[in-house]
Amino acid sequence: MSQSGRRLPLPALPRPRVRSPGCGPLLDARGWSSVTGHTFRQVGAGSTIGMFLASPDITDAPCTPLPTRGEVSRRNGALVVINARRWAFGVPHYKGRLVDYRRYVINHEVGHALGGSHEARPSPGSPAPVMLQQTYGLDGCARNPWPGTEE
Repeated sequence: MSQSGRRLPLPALPRPRVRSPGCGPLLDARGWSSVTGHTFRQVGAGSTIGMFLASPDITDAPCTPLPTRGEVSRRNGALVVINARRWAFGVPHYKGRLVDYRRYVINHEVGHALGGSHEARPSPGSPAPVMLQQTYGLDGCARNPWPGTEE
């Protein structure tokens, strides 16, 4: 897959019964289950929340009417669409912390599917709430990929 001449370094699609990369943050003890009591598991069909990785040129279609302009991930109803460009490269303010950015984007979009709304930043230097739109910037907060009790 490529975008603007840059090859996106994505792993091969997982074989059946292999956990999707998106499951990690949801199964982690620091994730939503510790905050909300929800439990998560990967299923083949019949899920409450669906998630997939989409190339930038098709992220708008499953997210309609919410625009992505090929730049961001979105949640539309119970569907979480992770933008492959962001998955591969992250954002500048997460430089060197791509795994944390991936954790953040999964937790942020699933947070919407659980009913969460965007949050304003707390005081400068504080950890950013996972529901802050960290893809666009940190507003003086410290990056944070995990939901907290304030969510």
